[in-house]
Amino acid sequence: MSSVKKNLKKAESLAKFQIALNIVPHIASLTGSQLGGSPFVPKSLDFARDTAGEILPLFCQINFANMPAILGFPKSGLFQMFVSGGELDEAVNEAVVFRYLKAEQLLEESRDMSAYKTQAPWMLVDSTVKSITGVKKDYKIRSKHTIGGRPNFVQEKVYEDHVNFLQFDSEDGIMVGENGIMHVFVTNEDLEELNFDNAEFHFDCC
Repeated sequence: MSSVKKNLKKAESLAKFQIALNIVPHIASLTGSQLGGSPFVPKSLDFARDTAGEILPLFCQINFANMPAILGFPKSGLFQMFVSGGELDEAVNEAVVFRYLKAEQLLEESRDMSAYKTQAPWMLVDSTVKSITGVKKDYKIRSKHTIGGRPNFVQEKVYEDHVNFLQFDSEDGIMVGENGIMHVFVTNEDLEELNFDNAEFHFDCC
């Protein structure tokens, strides 16, 4: 069996369940799951920055300890996605940074956040901070915002041999282009290692 077919088979097996994400009124928590706002940054790490060295605003952070467990996905730790607050351009991948903080890193003291200025990323309609909760569902129940499951697309399908790690649709204060959908795709191997250095950010819209 070719490596592509093996990857497709593994991606399919991991897509049998999804965590359907709900956007709800914000409950303040330093390491909680949220859209926008201030991230948790342990004292041992610098802020996430773009290629020009500018501090990137937080799009979302997801605490997996507070999410339902699904096959192949983390059961703890904090995933963070930082996106440029400017307009989307051809260098979109230079303006998106992913971080995964292990459970033990969440016990560290937070760094001084006085230098951090919250700025709404281009995908958020406003800068209101919102909390994120999750419910485990079968992939056949198509959800708008998900961890795992089968990805939804507006146009052509891409990265079919990758795992659909995260998906946000244009709803609940999120707007991706013109009513589009955004995804974070990872390979099976990188997901097993909780390595997001090679994660692919993708969006398509009408």
